[in-house]
Amino acid sequence: MTLWGWLLFAFALVTSIMLHEAGHMTCARKAGGKVTEFFVGFGPRIWSFRKGETEYGVKAIPAGGYVKIVGMTDLEPIAPEDEPRAFYKKPLGWRLLTLSAGSLVHFLIALVLFMIIPVFWGQTSVPPVIGGTAPCLSQHAGACASGDPAAPIAGSGLQAGDKILAVNGRPVKSWTDVTDAISKIEPGVDANSVPVSTPVPLTFSYQRQGVTATSTPITPAIGNKSSDPKAVCKGLMVGITPPARETKNLSTPAAVGQGFSDWGSNFKASVGGLVDIPKSIPKLFQKQQTANGSSCAGAPVTDRPVGVIGMGNLTGDLIKSDGYASFLNFVANINVFIGIFNLLPLLPLDGGHIAIALYEAARRKIAVLRGRPDPGRVDLNKLMPAAFTFLVLFVGLSLLLMAADITNPLKFPS
Repeated sequence: MTLWGWLLFAFALVTSIMLHEAGHMTCARKAGGKVTEFFVGFGPRIWSFRKGETEYGVKAIPAGGYVKIVGMTDLEPIAPEDEPRAFYKKPLGWRLLTLSAGSLVHFLIALVLFMIIPVFWGQTSVPPVIGGTAPCLSQHAGACASGDPAAPIAGSGLQAGDKILAVNGRPVKSWTDVTDAISKIEPGVDANSVPVSTPVPLTFSYQRQGVTATSTPITPAIGNKSSDPKAVCKGLMVGITPPARETKNLSTPAAVGQGFSDWGSNFKASVGGLVDIPKSIPKLFQKQQTANGSSCAGAPVTDRPVGVIGMGNLTGDLIKSDGYASFLNFVANINVFIGIFNLLPLLPLDGGHIAIALYEAARRKIAVLRGRPDPGRVDLNKLMPAAFTFLVLFVGLSLLLMAADITNPLKFPS
């Protein structure tokens, strides 16, 4: 399954890259621009062919892809016959659309996948219903042993079968919402001013046989949070376990609506994950597992970044655990993240070129208002140190993720 998973992941990634570049090329051509190269990979050519004015091919370093549009930057001279078609002469709207087309394609891929999954596999969810309760927080399989702490749920009034409506007054719609609330911690200091983290006391609003009630406050146990994410996913920090998953067939209109909803929630999660990358780097070499399958959030769950090697390794386990629907969900998540990352206003990302195009337009507009001559294009040579710094950091992080994926691989619990 590992080899098959790797092949599927590689196919999905390469396909996404090709569609990304096809988005750039299509928009550039629609704007009347000239595209001279369309390549997957970087470095020396492995194979290529020419069709029309464009050379298509594969290069040796599988680290993405690119299209070469005449006049996109000022780093290369433009032949006199190509000057009328130069990219920088196109209307701002066309340039912005062309530059953002790659990310828009990633977002579209994700949206289509989020719509397809419920149509063919149904909508799988874990409702916010207590599947079972535990008398203790056991650190091992089987019955409670002496020394195992009592489950915080004891004496709260909660029972198996109760439908959780809200946690600390915040409505919940799924088991994921419940586990998110349970895993919240708040920073503080002890008597010696040493930083510590303490669990947030929880009050559950629940419904039992049509009657709504409120539990007594519960303080979650936090001892196994970092070492066993699967326990957090199942709610074992308070002594509750989730119910069985529910699969509901959706009509096509309902699936479309669900697709937009899933896209929105994953967009928000991807932004949060991108922001959290710096503080999650120290966790790269901590031993941990992913939550089993997609029972919490629909994709492999981990609180540390995962590189390409890690994602490839996890794909086989993901398919074996949860099937191809979860794999497609995983691919959709990756596309959302890549689309967002690529829009960061940093060279050489597309977002960096978008920022430059907007800056040039604003500078030109201000010059016109002041009666001054057109200041012309931004000199990219002056921005190369910043672009090089970003590339060094990006490559360094990629190598760090690669090392972590090899020496500290994430595994799905059996």
